[in-house]
Amino acid sequence: MPHADSGGQEGPAPSGWWGEGKTLLARWRDADRRRRAEIRTWREARAFEELAVLTARWLRGHLSWHPNGYRGGPDPATVPLAEALAAANDAGFLTEGSQPGELATLHELPWRQRAFVSGFVADPALARALCARAAEAGLVVRAYRRRVDENRDRNAVDVTTWGARVNTGMGNWVSARAVRRILPWCDRLAVREVARAWQRRAGSAGRVGSGGRCGDSRAELLRHQGD
Repeated sequence: MPHADSGGQEGPAPSGWWGEGKTLLARWRDADRRRRAEIRTWREARAFEELAVLTARWLRGHLSWHPNGYRGGPDPATVPLAEALAAANDAGFLTEGSQPGELATLHELPWRQRAFVSGFVADPALARALCARAAEAGLVVRAYRRRVDENRDRNAVDVTTWGARVNTGMGNWVSARAVRRILPWCDRLAVREVARAWQRRAGSAGRVGSGGRCGDSRAELLRHQGD
């Protein structure tokens, strides 16, 4: 409605906030379009290998959305290792989780991380090669074929501690139900291939937060993943 003193004419809209609002709206719409397009890309993956290729693209920054709840690319701690992880996915090792070795202080308590990488391998020959390379690199390895009984004992290795508290364990078998939670939105048959694949968990054999050996061992495993 025109102002009473405007002679029946609308006054000019405030250019500052209006222009900023239009810019923000345009950015939001563009981001939403990209997100929807990337969701379609993940949904269209029909095989284990295609999910590994998409994971490699996400690690390299070509995709910003990942089905496992990640937005805007990998976690900052993963970025220095992203290319090595992407190469592992290119070779057929579908990575599901990882972390670098770290020794720090958080709220005056020691924070210790053991380097590890975990994921799935559909090719039995590659699975055996990964185990062999991991053993040569001195890594702690957990390897599983497909299981029917999901009620198994904890088989994890502690990889993150905060003071006396264990924050993270690596090495438990991942059930088919958990795989579906890791890859929601994805094609049912592709996810089934992941659930039926070999599972590999490899972490540094040193004490939690033992430093450089963690990164060296992990890099050694990933450098040879395609041999």
